[in-house]
Amino acid sequence: MLLVYFGTQSLWALGLLGLILILAAVIAIQAHRHRTLGGNEELPGMLGEVVEAPDARGRARVSVRGEIWQARSQPPLHPGQTVRVLQAHDLLLLVEPARDADVLSGESS
Repeated sequence: MLLVYFGTQSLWALGLLGLILILAAVIAIQAHRHRTLGGNEELPGMLGEVVEAPDARGRARVSVRGEIWQARSQPPLHPGQTVRVLQAHDLLLLVEPARDADVLSGESS
């Protein structure tokens, strides 16, 4: 009945609309399959800068993504030094001094 009213042109339009809807559904399903990292999960591998020297407990203050974190490191840290985040435990980061190649390339992971 609709074919008589709209003609064969509508058949092509309906087919195209169906393909677009199927493509949109496939893209939406793929987007939901990938796990999004957020918060502390994305910190390991990121670069930061020491903004305050370590205190008596050996904890320095480090700026990562514009946020100030408490951090500890095996080698002593000094202000202005670039560090790489190894692990995040609650609000404490375990860091290491960044290699010169990482700092020059701006590598963050």
